[in-house]
Amino acid sequence: MDLGVDINNAINDSDQSLAIGEYVYRAIATNLEGLTDSEIIHFYNQRGEDSENRIKELKNDFGARQMPCADFNANALYFDICSLSYNLFALMRQLLPLEFANKRAKYVRHRLYAIATKVVQHGRQVTVKCRAQYYDLLNQVLNSIKAFRPVLT
Repeated sequence: MDLGVDINNAINDSDQSLAIGEYVYRAIATNLEGLTDSEIIHFYNQRGEDSENRIKELKNDFGARQMPCADFNANALYFDICSLSYNLFALMRQLLPLEFANKRAKYVRHRLYAIATKVVQHGRQVTVKCRAQYYDLLNQVLNSIKAFRPVLT
């Protein structure tokens, strides 16, 4: 177990941490090996990043605001499906252009999914027709999906 002290953060008046002088002292107990002290601090600071926003997105965009049944097991299954949907969306969002990197599902749905297209099959060739303003965006999305190589084989 490795203990480190973060003395780089300035204190706020509303902060409830252990504070002496102008520094805030925190302890991190970890079993991570092979990382420097600053890498460990950075790793643990990133763990809570935007967790409130992710919970809000799960509730508002993926239907986890209210459970549909009185049965606990049915609600647990429903919540698991909502969580799986959110995680699949988060994976898909990594394949999209940078414009969508931190956007919610509602934005992606209105900006990307709602593009009017026409799929034409002629002979052995499939063509997607859309307005010219969306062509570059759809081309970027299709190229990033084609370039995706899953980690698991």
